[in-house]
Amino acid sequence: MSAPRASVAAALFLTATSALAAEPAVEVLAADERRDLLIEGVAHHQGQWFVSAVAARTIFRIEDGRLAPFLQDDPATGGVFGLAVDARRGVLWAAEAWGDGVPGGSGGKRTGLLEISLADGRILARHPAPAPATTFGDVVVDPAGAVYASDSATGAVWVLAPGAAAPRLVGKPEGATSAQGMVLCPLDAMIVSDYRTGLHRLDLADGTSRPVKAEGRIAGLDGLVSLRLRDTLDVAATYNGREPYRLLRLRISADCERLEAVESVLAGEALPDPALAAVAPGGLVVVTRSQWAGWTAEGTRNGVDPGPATVAFVRLAPLNP
Repeated sequence: MSAPRASVAAALFLTATSALAAEPAVEVLAADERRDLLIEGVAHHQGQWFVSAVAARTIFRIEDGRLAPFLQDDPATGGVFGLAVDARRGVLWAAEAWGDGVPGGSGGKRTGLLEISLADGRILARHPAPAPATTFGDVVVDPAGAVYASDSATGAVWVLAPGAAAPRLVGKPEGATSAQGMVLCPLDAMIVSDYRTGLHRLDLADGTSRPVKAEGRIAGLDGLVSLRLRDTLDVAATYNGREPYRLLRLRISADCERLEAVESVLAGEALPDPALAAVAPGGLVVVTRSQWAGWTAEGTRNGVDPGPATVAFVRLAPLNP
């Protein structure tokens, strides 16, 4: 998510969700009392959890219940959004954006990908995106090392091919205006969530797309996380379109053409201001209080106390049949 939800929440709605079952166990991993961090993404590598911060322009590591510095200081770094680990290559990928409208930002807008060493937090390379890319938000890496980024300001999806210096445009789902979470599918495709229009199937070879078939439409989805691919694709999703915010579980056909079931697994007080999530053994680690509530659509503080920046572990049961 790259803009305060209040600016678009009136246009969002949620359908096709089941009644909330017994809520899962939730354990707070870190709660930071600083009110000016604005955390967004989370990623895991060898028992370590990394957390990105937009307004603080950095990446933290969770240590003993606190957010400790991980990204080495670099004054050129802008707001840091989604994170993804490429363990095989020892790289933490991060979406970066800065300029007018980004919390704490000013000046001309820019966006791109940061290539960061998992070993010590050094920025190994910057991969600025060409126009019309505006605000990269979520990131996902495929097994070959290609890095995909969604643009929350335009609805487009970009890719940085292995060895490339700059991302190139993959495509933009029809009607999309704010691309968010992505999950990879078989047959060179992905599911991408648009904040207003819901789920789309995007062909990664030619950039064509079509809406995912469903009885209802789900808008307001932020992060998507692939949990399992067997006969169906099991996906966790954070919904922050309008309160009550929810953690959802989606069952999507293996060809990524149909949304077959939606299960609401967590809602209400446990998710006061959610952002992105990542897979953990036995469940998910979720940014449950991001601090987006403390910012306006123009990227300035609004006077609201956003509460402590909070990351929590949520235990998940098997997907209901």
